[in-house]
Amino acid sequence: MKPAGVIHPKRQIRVVHIVPSTFGYRFSGITHRLYSLLSGWCDSAVRFDLWGTAVRPFNMNSGNLEYQLRGSLWSGTGTQGRSRRMWETVRVLAFAALKASRFDIAHFHHAGWGELASPVILHLLGRKAVLHMTLYGSDNPSTLARMRGGRLALALLRRFDGIVTVSPRLAEDCEKHNFRNVLCLTNFLALRQLEHGRDAAAGEEMRRELTIPLDATVLLFVGSVIRRKGVDLLAESFARLASCHPDLWLIAVGPPGNDKEFVRAVRERIDHAGVASRVIWTGTVRDKDLLARYYSAVDVFVFPTRAEGLPNVLIEATAAGLPVVATNLPGCTDYVVVDGESGFLVPPEDVDALTQAVERLVTDSTLRAKMGQAARAHSSRFGFEEYCRQLKAFYLKVAGLAP
Repeated sequence: MKPAGVIHPKRQIRVVHIVPSTFGYRFSGITHRLYSLLSGWCDSAVRFDLWGTAVRPFNMNSGNLEYQLRGSLWSGTGTQGRSRRMWETVRVLAFAALKASRFDIAHFHHAGWGELASPVILHLLGRKAVLHMTLYGSDNPSTLARMRGGRLALALLRRFDGIVTVSPRLAEDCEKHNFRNVLCLTNFLALRQLEHGRDAAAGEEMRRELTIPLDATVLLFVGSVIRRKGVDLLAESFARLASCHPDLWLIAVGPPGNDKEFVRAVRERIDHAGVASRVIWTGTVRDKDLLARYYSAVDVFVFPTRAEGLPNVLIEATAAGLPVVATNLPGCTDYVVVDGESGFLVPPEDVDALTQAVERLVTDSTLRAKMGQAARAHSSRFGFEEYCRQLKAFYLKVAGLAP
């Protein structure tokens, strides 16, 4: 008789990815990566499904790397009240209890109480559970331990059969707390339009559409306009630089956050500096082709974030051959950007260092080109095929089928 929870070696492994109902709105970068994985996966030994949102990718498991993100995925709100969180907990636990026969491994992408408690139910039903950790300071063990009920959270976290982390920093925190079966699986390039670098012609066309002079130096930021992403630091730095460099522009791609006071303060800093005419706020960009055109139209990528797991946007920027200025978050940003070679890493909260690093690239086109080439070369580490190979091996190990 086959032991409970061990998958028969000749049977296809069925994996369901479980996300919150507000997944697309609250975790847009993760959404794009997950949907790229679901639609691009082509190994018949593992079958994927998705639960938690009414929107499903087209061509699942087809291997063509095409997917659709429809409007309802982005509905809802970025904040959740107590009643909504309680409802999410109930629906996740109900899914684990009632739908377990449909899958072998449940792959969770959020660390709410429903997700943390699900392995208890799944193990009783002979199923496996894994958790994807994506943000240091949110779902890593040290952070969970400090929250209310932290001791219980860690105890539940230990019930998972495996943990996937997106960066070495997250993996190290798991090891610090003696978690078993931890896979450090860094993100892959989900924006396939940048596989071969920037499109110079598309970049020039985009500049004309935006009425940006072709000889201007353009900075790019991609991310939500929220404090965690350091947009206030970016605004301060640009205000200083733009007053000295009349040909300097900034494109900020991403939605405004829920903190309207923060967004207003960021805009006011730009306005008060008298450089608002050289800042373009695009809002949310869901069109992959359009996003790739923004990367093609700029000269330097700036990302003064305060906390991350492993940002997709840094991988996209390096794939585009852009020199990067980013906050130095050990085991995270330094895994993508090599300081002094493919860009500059600056201390957190240090606007002076951020401004100096950006100015070096703004005033030295030779350095920009050299660092951009190095960034492009380093981006080859974030390939989709290798990501899939490691993930499949992880599932086999969780299922007890590893050689």
